[in-house]
Amino acid sequence: MIYQAVIFDLDGTLRGSEPRFMDALHDCLLELDIEIEPFQWRLTERWVHRYWAQSPELIMDVDTYGDGGIWSRFLARLMEHAGHPPQDKDIEAFGRHVREFYQPDSELMPGALETLQALGETGITLGVLSNREKPFIDELVALNIDPYFDFTLAAGEIGIWKPRREIFDEGLIRAGRLCAQDVIYIGDNYYADIVGAQNAGWDAILLNDRGVFTDMPCQQVTELQEILEMLDGRLA
Repeated sequence: MIYQAVIFDLDGTLRGSEPRFMDALHDCLLELDIEIEPFQWRLTERWVHRYWAQSPELIMDVDTYGDGGIWSRFLARLMEHAGHPPQDKDIEAFGRHVREFYQPDSELMPGALETLQALGETGITLGVLSNREKPFIDELVALNIDPYFDFTLAAGEIGIWKPRREIFDEGLIRAGRLCAQDVIYIGDNYYADIVGAQNAGWDAILLNDRGVFTDMPCQQVTELQEILEMLDGRLA
């Protein structure tokens, strides 16, 4: 397959945070004297990806608790999946610790700049398609990677969220009205990014840098720069 465009997810793929979200949650639980076996925490991290990928649980929770209550409900579900069904006081303490201690710095993911530089030299169309609610060009400017991209798309702009096919169809339009077989998508969330892209007819590569999705049926890399070798000779 020869591609005319490479399109990226943003958060967790091009942009990371220090500390990482799941590491911060784990540390906050430890502050509450809640210890979780590493394998169970890996399963919990996988569940977090699925939950925020417009899962039935997320949709039900939004309908039931509204935007104002979704965060507390998420923390409660996370503790349940980690093997520690919480009481109300536990959720309140957990949320308080997260608000106090999770103040992450935004940074490029390892290898992101080198990958974009190499792809930029080919002249291929590059884009960013994210589940963010609002346009995020300011974020790309702050990370000094905005010149590499021909277009961006935030799900909130059109009110459609990954993994729904329609957002990927809109991505094809913004990429220059390409066909699905002309593009490949790079993302870190198997349920939102890979399943969504594949259902839209796109090829996709999963950035599995935390080892959460080792058994999923898709192309995977553990470092972003590995996609350059995978795409060698496959760019128009």
